This record gives sequence, structure tokens and C-alpha cells, in this order.
Amino acid sequence: MGQFVYTIAENVMNGLASYAYQEICLAWGVTDELNKLKDTFSSIKLVILDAEEKQRKELRLSQWLGKLKDVCYDVDDMLNDFAFKELQMQMLILRGRGSIKGQVRIFFSCWNPVVFNFKMGHRIKEIRERLDVIANEKSQFPLVERDEDWQSQSVHIKRETHSFVQAYDVIGREDDKKQIIIYLLNLTLKEKSRDVQENVSVISITGLGGIGKTTLAKLVHNDHRVVKHFDMRMWVCVSDHFDNKRLVHEIVASATNQNCGDQESFDSVQKKLQSALKEKQFLLVLDDVWDKGQIGVTITKWIDLKALLNVGANGSKVIVTTRSESVASIMDSVCVHQLRGLPHKSCMSLFIKRAFGRKGEEQRYPHLMEIAPGIVEKCEGVPLAVTTLGSLLYLKREKHFWSEVRENDIWRLPQGNDDILPALQLSYDALPTYLKPCFAICSLFPKDYVFRSTDLVSLWMAQGFIQSSKGNQELEEIGLDYIRQLCSRSLFQIDEDSIDFIVFKMHALVHDLALSVSEEECSSVNFRPTSDNCKRVRQVSMSEDDLPMKGERVPEFLRQLKKVRTILFPVPGHVGISSKSVLKACILRFKYLRVLDLSGSTFEVLPSSIGKLSRLRYLNLSKNPFIKKLPGSICNLLNLQTLLLSNCEKLRELPRDIGNLINLRTLVLTTSQMVLAGCIERLTSLRFLQVHNCSYLESWGQGIQCLTNLRMLIISNCENLKSLPPDMKCLTALKTLGISGCEKLDLMTSGAGIRGLRSVSISKALHLEALPHWLQDSANTLQSLHVKNCEDLKELPEWLQNFKLLQQLVIEYCPQLLALPQGMRHLGALRLLKIDGCSKLSERCESKEGADWPKIAHVSKITLDGEIIASKDD
Repeated sequence: MGQFVYTIAENVMNGLASYAYQEICLAWGVTDELNKLKDTFSSIKLVILDAEEKQRKELRLSQWLGKLKDVCYDVDDMLNDFAFKELQMQMLILRGRGSIKGQVRIFFSCWNPVVFNFKMGHRIKEIRERLDVIANEKSQFPLVERDEDWQSQSVHIKRETHSFVQAYDVIGREDDKKQIIIYLLNLTLKEKSRDVQENVSVISITGLGGIGKTTLAKLVHNDHRVVKHFDMRMWVCVSDHFDNKRLVHEIVASATNQNCGDQESFDSVQKKLQSALKEKQFLLVLDDVWDKGQIGVTITKWIDLKALLNVGANGSKVIVTTRSESVASIMDSVCVHQLRGLPHKSCMSLFIKRAFGRKGEEQRYPHLMEIAPGIVEKCEGVPLAVTTLGSLLYLKREKHFWSEVRENDIWRLPQGNDDILPALQLSYDALPTYLKPCFAICSLFPKDYVFRSTDLVSLWMAQGFIQSSKGNQELEEIGLDYIRQLCSRSLFQIDEDSIDFIVFKMHALVHDLALSVSEEECSSVNFRPTSDNCKRVRQVSMSEDDLPMKGERVPEFLRQLKKVRTILFPVPGHVGISSKSVLKACILRFKYLRVLDLSGSTFEVLPSSIGKLSRLRYLNLSKNPFIKKLPGSICNLLNLQTLLLSNCEKLRELPRDIGNLINLRTLVLTTSQMVLAGCIERLTSLRFLQVHNCSYLESWGQGIQCLTNLRMLIISNCENLKSLPPDMKCLTALKTLGISGCEKLDLMTSGAGIRGLRSVSISKALHLEALPHWLQDSANTLQSLHVKNCEDLKELPEWLQNFKLLQQLVIEYCPQLLALPQGMRHLGALRLLKIDGCSKLSERCESKEGADWPKIAHVSKITLDGEIIASKDD
């Protein structure tokens, strides 16, 4: 149970106290009323932290917090309405400036301040009356006044730069790993005794949630003996929905390193799979398989999938990780490896590593090491619990804090098989208040979802979860820091970290925790609240299964909701809302929407009523193959921060007044234009611009140099684009540049003047033989360089040694790259070198034996073709 009211109340108080709102209120004549509201809020806010901590034991307190949260949201909406009306007035004045006729039109428009003031007065009064009742009820509870104390302390650990680090640092699983590898590389007794030999055999790893099944499978999957034994290795997360269509798509993607098209027939995808696997000895890991009735694995589903896999060579293996022994039986496993809890000694080693970081650091704190065994004992051998608690206590050196964790009442609560691990609940309880809603909203996404930092941070921003305490700090950077803090507490698991961009996942049990703490706030693809609890739901995610077959009615559970702020379709490859009547009904019903996901829809034209969603901050129209133009009314969405238009191949142009979107920070665009135009130069608040899959785009046109706040520019799959934008030297805030799949793009002659870059990624540059010279202008700033799928790249330049801040160098599938430059040894800051798909280069970089090893021996972490050959503690 998690209300995270404090964060919302804090945002409201900041809004009420801000100079901008005071000026607005003065203009609208409501200062006195809002001051009274602020005073009442101030007195209540002082006890919210205490109430949130005590609500687990007192149901009435939880209900009181729920009512308070409703009022907080209503005040937040009201303050936003004031700000929006002010924006509208400013835009109208700009349009009507110098024209008496225009000024008269402003006064008699629907935004007339006299009418608006009257309506808002009634609204403020109604909210005040509700808040007064809540303030009076406060006296019924023994609450003490508290401010944020230890919760406000941010926890930071050194950046984990790739998905292999956690697997490499595993403690206590050497024997389990050895046994699984024996099963993989040899025939088992069951295989030998079969009358009919099958090409594919299944090995199951079973055990409790959090016990380390996935980590063990990663260890085995990346072991050098396994890499050499199998022709091909694939990894697919299954989760609780065993859907053969999705799984075949993902197996093909893992096998070929290419995604199948959304419109491609299933028959075509199956043929691709069999073509990729035919007569090859492969290893396939199916991670986290469930047997949840019809959506889980069944004998029929498995037989159908196995028939497709049987084209592989004899000796092909499938590793299955599952909590259920019945899954192992359904999949006819030739052996089942039951993974047990870690022994206490191994748990202590793991805990010390997470809690103290550096080896030997624990010896400085004998008073804490007296308490540590009692904490570890509570984890009952579950590595996830040990890791989470160790991360919680990282940098905490106060004895009372450790004692409070050991003696916490949560350990005494009855524990069922499906209950949240107490260690995870403790970790959530100890989060700083600003991180709690950020974590909870992740429950909207399905299990095993692959999160991308840019997407999640945009969602957090739309909800107002990210607040800047320093005027010069970008919201996107703060959001990225939030993600790092959640990673440092082991609530997120990093797959890829490229300095300014992170890919990560949530463990299934951590996802269960997110569902638990958000159950009154969120209705997700994994959880639907009862009709009694619907009134407080504000965030909703759906799959195409939630939409009626005919698509002409609003889904039943949505009709029970009133104040929805978010509608998401997060399931990959989904079909979104495609009924205009349903969309119009949602627009009419949910006027508080801040996030609207219409990706995967099939609209040719959007209803103009979308322009009435004045609070909207995030609009996703991606993967709509039919839409040709956007309604002009979309330019009325003055609060819009994120607009996603990727894979809208028929979109001709942006509306003429798109420059009115003065708060737009993220734009992802696919267009059929040959020259990029459409007033983009007026979008001066843009921080992130991606131009993607623009098949006809040849040049940029004029104006992009006006985007002086742009921090990240991604150009992908624009095969006819000939050059980078002109005057890129004007983009003084640019930190990240990504270029992929632009066959005709001349990187050598364009791009002059780019400087100050922090992260660069170049991939699928088919004719690139050397790195572009303009990279040298960022020698004093570049921290991350990724070069991928550049088949003609023959060498890295000697001037690379001048990049003194370079921390990451990733080289993938550049087969003609035969050696590293001599100056590599001068890259003292380099922490990660990853080489994949470059066989000759990998040979030269082999540990201690390769010709290039002396050049890179100083690098903290080195991975070659998926295997870590060096990992040092910093």
C-alpha cells in the first residue's frame, strides 16, 4: 500500500508559493482564496510523512490519505488551468497585437477573464470546503509533524555500464553453473534412453522468485565454453503470457539481430525462424515461463513452438527458467535443476559487496558488522532480497539505521507464497518521496518490459513528478538521475548505459512491488482494480485485448473512471485505439488527460476535438501507417512536452502553427517530405529531436540552427539523406548525436563545427572507412563512443588517444577492423571496452595472449563477443 501523497502535496505547495502563480492569481483576482488554501495545506503537509509510514497498520489512515490525494490532484489541475489560460491569453495577444478588431475578439472570446474568474471562484470554494473537512479529520489520528529526513538522501553508486556486470559478480553459484554446462554440452540419460531422437532438448532451472534463476542462466549463456559449442545463442523473456506469435517474433529478432515488420504475416515470420535455425546447433533461453491457465504455457503451445525449433541441428538446447515445476513437466525437460537458496556465508559476501562497495571497507565499521548477520538472516537465502537490502544500506553508516532495518515490524507480517518480499517493501519505504510515484507508475508496463530512459522520463515529466531545485538543471538530466538512483537501489536492472541514455528492466518481483504500491492509483495490463476502488484510478494502461471486438464502445472498466490522467498501450506490437467514436468519447470524458498513447492506431485523420485536451503533455501517435496530416487544433495544446510521430510514413507535413507548441521538449518525426520544413525552427524549447524512417528526406531545409536548447539529435533510417544539418555549430547545447542506417549520408564532409559532444553513436554507415574528423572537436568532452555495423570501417584513428574523458568504447560488427590504435593505452578514463562480431579484432584482444592486450590491460571491464574477460573493482 503506497499513497505517495507527500510528493503530490509538495508539488502543489511549490505551485501555490511560486512567484509565477502569485502573479497569475493577482491578475485573475483570486489571491486571497488561494492563500487560505495554501495555509490549510501547509498544516496538513507537516503530518503526511508520518501518516504514510503508519497507514499499513491503520486502514482509516490510508483512506484519509486517499481523500487528501484526491484534493491534491484537484488543486494541481486547477493551478494548471490558471497557467494554461495565461498562456492562451499571451498567444491571443500576440496574434491580435496592433489590431483593435483583434483585441475586441480576445475580450469576447471563450477565454473572457470575467467568466473564467467566476467559474474558478466556485471551484476554489468547493476545494477549500473539502480540504477543511480533511484538516478536521486529522485530529482523529495520533500523527506527529515531520519533514523529510533520511529519506531525502540520494544514493549513488558508480555507473554499471552493461548487462553482464551483475552476472559476473555473482557469488555462490559456481557449482550450479558447472552442472548446467555439463547438461548442455553432453547427452543426459533421458536423452540417451529416448526411442525417437529429437534435435532439441529442454533443461529447466526452477526455484523461488528472486532466487537467481535468470542470473544463473546468464552466467551459463555467456560462458566461453557455451559460446564456442553452439552455432547460435538466443535469449527471450517470456513472462506470464506464453504467446507463440510474440515469441517467434522475438526469437527471430534475437537470432538475426533484426526485428520483423509489424505488418509481416505470421507465416512469413515462421519461415524466417526456420531459415535462421536450420541445421544449426543453437541454445535458446526462455526466461521466466509461467503456467497461468490459458495465458501461460500449455502442452499444445509448447508442441507448436518446439515443432518450429526442431529444424535445428541435433544437440540444440533450450534452457527454461521458471518458478513452477509443472512448467518443467509440460515442456518435457530432460533434466530439472532445482536452485536452492544461497548459504549464509555467500549471502554475507553478497551483502557486504552491495552495502560497502569496496573490498575491505566493512572492516572500518565493526559496529555495523555486528548487525549485518541478523539482517542477512531475514533474507532467507534469496539473493534479490540480499542485494536490495545491501543497496538500501549503501553509504548508510548510522548504527540506528541498520538496527531499524533488522528490527522492522514488516518481518513479522504473515508471508504467503505470492506476497511481496519484506526486503523489497523496506526498500520502497526507504525511497526518497520524490522517487515513489516515479517507481509506482512503472506498474503500467507489462512484466519483462524493456524500458528506455528517454521514454520513461518524458512520462514522469508529463505527470509533474520531476521537479528542478536548481534553475539551470535540465528536467531530462534530473529524470536520468532518478533512474540511476532506482538502479542503485536494485529496483531497476541496467541492460545498457550510454551516459545520456539507459536501457533497463525490472525483476518480476520488483514489478509485483510496483503493482502493490500503485493499486489505488493505476489500472494496468497486469492489474484491474475492483469497481469499489475505481474512483481513485488516474493512470491506465491497456492492451488490444481490452478493446471491444467491434471497437465502437469505450471499454467497460474505462467507463467507471472519471479523472484519468494517463492512457497507455505499452505492449510491444499492439493495435491501438482505431475507432473514432471511442477516441472522441475518451476526449470528451477524460478532460484531465496528461498522457495519451494512440500508437498503433489506424486513423487517417484525428478528430479536431483533440485540441481541447488542454492539460495534455504527452501524445504518442507512432506506428500509424495511414495518417497523412495532423489537425490544426493540435497546435492549441500549449502544454504539450512530448510528440511522437515515428513510423507515420504517410505524414506529409506538420501543421503550419506547430510553432505554437512553446513547451515542446521531445519530437520524434517520420515524414514523407523531401525537405524537412514546417516551422520546426520555432520549437525553441526542443531538447530531443529524432528524425526516423524518412525514406524521401534528402535535406534539412533552414531553421534547425535556431534549436539552441537541443541536447540530443538522433537521425535513423533516412536512406536518402545526404548531409547532417547545416550550421550545427549553432547547436551549442547538443550533447548526444546518434546516426544509424543513413546510406547516402556523407559523414566526412558534413558535420563541421560540432563540438562539446558527450555521447556519439554511429551505426549502419555502410561506406564509412574511418571515423569522421569532426569528432576531434569533442576530444575534451566525449565520454561514450559506439560504432556498430560499419562493414567498411578499417581502422580507428590514432587521434583517439586524445579523448581523455572517454569512458565507453563499443565496437560491434565491424569485421574489417583488425587492430586497435597504439594510443589506446593513453585512454586512462576508459572503463568499458566492448567488442562483438569482430572476430579478428577479438582475437587480438584476448586476455594476456592477444597482440593488442597490452594496449587495453588498464581498462576496468572488457567484453569480447558476450564474454567478460576482465572486470576490476574501481
